[in-house]
Amino acid sequence: MRARHKPPTLVSMWMLDVFCCALGCVTLLWLLNTREAGVQASRAGSALELLNKTESELKSKQTELLTTMAEFDRDRRRLNSEIEDLAGKLLAMTTERDETEKFLAKTKEDLAATEGKRIAAAARSQELDDMLQRKQKEAKDLTVRLTAATTNSDDLAKLLRQKEREREDVALKAKKAEDQLNDVDAKLRAIAKENQDAKSDLAAMKKTGDELAQAKATIRDITKKADENAVQIIDLQGQKAKLADKYDKLQRDSEARFAGIALTGRRVVFVVDMSGSMKLIDDKTAAPDKWSIVAETIGRVMRSLPELEQFQVVTFSRKAQYLFGEGEWLPYQGEASVRRTVDTLKKIDPAGDTNIYEAMDLTFRLKSGGLDTIYLFSDGLPTSGQGLTSDEEKKLTDAARTEKLARHLRSTLTTVWNRPADPGRVRINAVGFFFESPDVGAFLWALSRENDGSFVGMSRP
Repeated sequence: MRARHKPPTLVSMWMLDVFCCALGCVTLLWLLNTREAGVQASRAGSALELLNKTESELKSKQTELLTTMAEFDRDRRRLNSEIEDLAGKLLAMTTERDETEKFLAKTKEDLAATEGKRIAAAARSQELDDMLQRKQKEAKDLTVRLTAATTNSDDLAKLLRQKEREREDVALKAKKAEDQLNDVDAKLRAIAKENQDAKSDLAAMKKTGDELAQAKATIRDITKKADENAVQIIDLQGQKAKLADKYDKLQRDSEARFAGIALTGRRVVFVVDMSGSMKLIDDKTAAPDKWSIVAETIGRVMRSLPELEQFQVVTFSRKAQYLFGEGEWLPYQGEASVRRTVDTLKKIDPAGDTNIYEAMDLTFRLKSGGLDTIYLFSDGLPTSGQGLTSDEEKKLTDAARTEKLARHLRSTLTTVWNRPADPGRVRINAVGFFFESPDVGAFLWALSRENDGSFVGMSRP
């Protein structure tokens, strides 16, 4: 019997098991890779969202910074224009005032040369006097506007400091955004390294890298603009300093007009304001030492008069009276006379209105006895006295009443009490104490100037 060989088995059970295991491993690996790719895609999406948000914030801050710089430039140009206009007007007013003063001086010389021409020129002199007062008011208004411009300059400096702080905040936020972008860049580089085999992820990473480069360029532009803003701020600060220097110079030039007072006189009357304001700095602020300072100042002036022989003191508020006796001349006896005058004045309690008219009327009664010099010590404009009708007393405002009283007093001095053509004309010097209003200084200065005297003002104790 012929033996037959058994055909070999191509697939056995153990081979089938091996094949199934291999297929399971492949499936598991595919699932793991799919899950990892999903995680990486989620990370890339979060990074892109953070990048877009940062870019939006940077664009917003850039727009705000550009708007702020435009406002800076507009305010700077406007302020420079206003200051140039004010400076031009002040120069024009000063020139016109000087010309008016020269013309008034020439008119007064003509009045002294001939009495006949005095009557015809009196009206012109009053007109020029009114014109000078108007110009002084305009100069005062110009000073107020210059002060307002200086205040605006200070406000602009404050705004500049505020914007500089905002610029620093923007720069700080830009730095933080740059740090965040650097962190995102690092994360993206890490993701790129982990997903070298995923082409789609590599493409997304390339796009994100381009956006990062653009964001960094934007940050560099913002930094550059911030530096330019800093330069502009420095320029504005320099302009502010120049404006302050100009204002200080104008103020010094203004104050120089009142400096100096001639210490002359043999027979002298000291006319002292003892109204309520002589113990105040302003309407609401008391000055406990002011009256004492006034008394001591009168003593210093008495000591400084080298030719003083006889004197008298007239005090006034609503009424006027002689400080000593009935108005007779007192011999000057050096320090004894000084101490007597100062001590007597210190015992007075200032109160009431300011009636300079009655004080001058009482003082000029001594002109026939040789009066040659008057020293007026005051801190205010006239608030009562002759010069108003009964209707004007009731209807006029305080400012209008004061203006008319001052004009009437000055007119009476030049036409009745102390006429320029009279022999033995009396010199009137004025000393102002802590005056806050430019009108007070202008009034005392004009009164002194029209009567051959000088004015000096004390703006603080």
